[in-house]
Amino acid sequence: MLPVQEPLGEEEGFIHEIKWDGFRALAYLQGGKVLLESRGGHSLNRRFPQIASFLGQKEWQAVLDGEIVAFRPGGEADFSLLKSGSARMICYVAFDLLFLAGENLCPQPWQRRRALLEELVESAGPLLLSPLLPGSLGENLRRAREHGWEGIISKHRQSPYLPGERSPWWRKHKILRTLDAVVVGLRLRGRQVRSLALGLFCPDDRLVYLGSCGSGLGLREREFLEQASILLHTDRPPVDNPPPADGSWVWFQPHLVAEVEYLELTAQKRLRHPVFLRFRFDKRPQECQWTGDQL
Repeated sequence: MLPVQEPLGEEEGFIHEIKWDGFRALAYLQGGKVLLESRGGHSLNRRFPQIASFLGQKEWQAVLDGEIVAFRPGGEADFSLLKSGSARMICYVAFDLLFLAGENLCPQPWQRRRALLEELVESAGPLLLSPLLPGSLGENLRRAREHGWEGIISKHRQSPYLPGERSPWWRKHKILRTLDAVVVGLRLRGRQVRSLALGLFCPDDRLVYLGSCGSGLGLREREFLEQASILLHTDRPPVDNPPPADGSWVWFQPHLVAEVEYLELTAQKRLRHPVFLRFRFDKRPQECQWTGDQL
């Protein structure tokens, strides 16, 4: 079951949870046998053997829904650690119970499934019970920003579990950030603009590469960038840490500024899921400075 990205308004009856930033996985438990299955239907057992082994020791007859999440030493979830395989602490965060002892719980309201989940699951080792958040949606969104969470999921107490469906019974609220960055080049596919390369100035005036952004670029913006490449083209990358040369990059003199929306800055100092919003013709590139508060 998947949430929709739709505001709640004045609707009542919803509870709030952390929107975990990891790999969504169903856990099929049949005694000592365990299958961790991804959204795409692939087994994750070999990739996360510690989780499969721990769940197998429980010898439950159940199906759980949850998220495989990597945590930093300070307790913050970090998706980049999960992808790189360098995380020391990886957990299965359980947030729903679909079957238990042969009973199909999907038609039951969320609040009954949650009560049974709390009776079954105790946070220990690599298994965590997803906590419920007190307070209003607004309070929890502020909490999410303070703690660097990806966002908030809101679920109606009477919600059934609808496998494979995206339903307004569940709502997602992502925490997105915006950034003004220097356009340092283009990436091409053939002769067409695929994405724009972005950078920021450090306090010592070095320009550093933050990644590329293709989402949000319309035909008008792509045509403008093609024309700009004639005027701004430079033979050498203007950034200190350019991506590997593969013949697809056209580098710019630092002149253009773009505003982008993004989810987070990864541990590798790359923008995650950036989306182009607009060009900032009112802003000078030198104003696009690397600041901890901004990133």
